[in-house]
Amino acid sequence: MLERIIEISRRIKSRIEMRTNRIITRTNRSGVHTHFYKRRSFNRYRMLSIKDILLYILPLFLLMLILPPIEKKKTEIPVSVINVKEVDTKISDDSTIEIIVYNPSKSLVETFDLEEYVVGVVAAEMPASFHEEALKAQAVAARTFALSRMKGLYGSYEQHFGAHVCTDFSHCQAWISKERYLETYRDEYAYEKIKKACEDTRNIVMTYDGILINPLYHANSGGVTEDVESVWEVSGKVPYLKSVYSVDESQYSQYETKVIFSWEDIKERLEQKYSQEEVELYFAKDMEIMSYSASGRTEEIRIGNIFMSGTEFRELLDLRSTNIDISFPDPETVEIVSRGFGHGVGMSQCGADVLGKNGYNFKEILEYYYTGILVEELKQ
Repeated sequence: MLERIIEISRRIKSRIEMRTNRIITRTNRSGVHTHFYKRRSFNRYRMLSIKDILLYILPLFLLMLILPPIEKKKTEIPVSVINVKEVDTKISDDSTIEIIVYNPSKSLVETFDLEEYVVGVVAAEMPASFHEEALKAQAVAARTFALSRMKGLYGSYEQHFGAHVCTDFSHCQAWISKERYLETYRDEYAYEKIKKACEDTRNIVMTYDGILINPLYHANSGGVTEDVESVWEVSGKVPYLKSVYSVDESQYSQYETKVIFSWEDIKERLEQKYSQEEVELYFAKDMEIMSYSASGRTEEIRIGNIFMSGTEFRELLDLRSTNIDISFPDPETVEIVSRGFGHGVGMSQCGADVLGKNGYNFKEILEYYYTGILVEELKQ
């Protein structure tokens, strides 16, 4: 114990000695930081010996022996984890599974039969004109997504006011009611085609190592899908969300778009993301892609001396994809051509349609886009 007290004393002395030095940081116009030490006057401090310090801390040490230790608070179990057993029971004891859905456009929380909900997701997420095997693949992805959230997997449960999922496509999955679909499209045959695709895959889900996967999907890959690690920070590897080629998607309207921005518009958008002082200091009419992911998408980009990820850049300018080419038609404008539509991870919906037309069934489509997964029925 005495050795421990002496060690603490030495550390205190070291801290006092360090305070006699002050770190000075200067930044030049290029934004380069220079650090150096400035020696403070020793006259301002009286250097203490080990003996002096021991006299100061011994009373504190004795006080620590008398006082009871502070108990560490236990972290509360998240609601999403508690909910796992409840959902497991429903799946085991009843063939009808209910899902709680939050609709932000109506500020409404509703309960649906899972299969009814899946029909609404497929109707909102994929055109009925797509091949029936693509619609089936979409139904399995939608069902797996919903059930994984019901089990508290992959987060976000606490953002839905107690519901398992929401109807915001940018956060969970899009959804549309039968009434709204028929009112909008006035096509009963199309709705029945979607409904049949869902019924034909009832209770079928995707798993990896016995766990429901996170079945991310997007509209159009632009020719190749993306590794999930290149888009989001994930804990550990996700072996089923790997980059794969997805051919013949150029026939779809989502494949390629071209937009033109003025430098003034880009600067205004930057000022919404960063402080005005930062933009004034680092902005310049200069843009360069610094690095690419394995699939050819923008990994990092520079605007003047402002660096950001490809995903941040896509969000900044509301681009359809991070698979982009940049050109400068004149000194005041920037032209950006993007290929594909969406984050690029997981199943490409247009690619699924192509595979369906080429003879793939829904199981083969899913196995193509989600590497190493199993397509199987829920165990009742």
